[in-house]
Amino acid sequence: MNVEPWSTIASGSTAALVPGIQYLLRARGHVVAPDGVYGPATAAAVSAFQTAQGLTADGAVGPVTWPRLVVPVHAGSSGDAVRAVQQLGLVPSPGVDPLVVDGSYGPVTAERVRFFQESWGLTQDSAAGRETWSFFSTFTPGPRPWALVKVGATQDTNWRVRAAQHLLRAHGATIVADGVFGPLSGQAVRVYQQTLRATEISTTVGQLDWPHLIVTVRQGDHGEAVRAAQSLVGATIDGDFGPLTDAAVRRFQQLVLPPADGIVGPETWHALMERLFD
Repeated sequence: MNVEPWSTIASGSTAALVPGIQYLLRARGHVVAPDGVYGPATAAAVSAFQTAQGLTADGAVGPVTWPRLVVPVHAGSSGDAVRAVQQLGLVPSPGVDPLVVDGSYGPVTAERVRFFQESWGLTQDSAAGRETWSFFSTFTPGPRPWALVKVGATQDTNWRVRAAQHLLRAHGATIVADGVFGPLSGQAVRVYQQTLRATEISTTVGQLDWPHLIVTVRQGDHGEAVRAAQSLVGATIDGDFGPLTDAAVRRFQQLVLPPADGIVGPETWHALMERLFD
């Protein structure tokens, strides 16, 4: 849950992900048409797959079924599991054509997957494995997931690193916000997670962590949470939410989620950490 935000897709869904599920079922030997309609035939194929896997046969693809259903693919792979990836589109910026669904995992498919991984703070190996598919699974209507910040990331590879470090400091961590998410930062994550829950403990900042880490800030505020916001809006990182930071926040909000009020609350924090296009 914290690092793999699997969704649940069931009968009646019109999510763009439905053809991907159908292609994965075909890759697993089930005869279904990749028509994008999660109807009785698709639900029956999912139930048959679940029964064969010893799972509860409810006909829905959720957090327990997804990891069994996905087929890891990478450069050089071919077949329906590759088509499952390609049909997602994975468009890195407006005006770029979706991937051709040809079942061949070539350089273009690999680069689109790598960009997707970079966008969400995942391991950038250009392969569509379990971790990457967990984020693919969120191609559904509704709230988007939070990106990950993992040990080994730097500000250059994941622009959220300093924000995570400053927010951890806001909650009492004594790490240095140096833009390098090393072992000490990872340990600070573990310590913080243990104050929130007894399970899902790791060195990665994930789905269960961000909602608690973020702090609503606005003009007149000071401190580490302000520095975190400044690192994301491109303002001078001085911990002082003054007029220049307020202007930077409002510019971002006006572009992404108007109306612009200058307050960095949960919606603005989430938008700041989500990379939509190159």
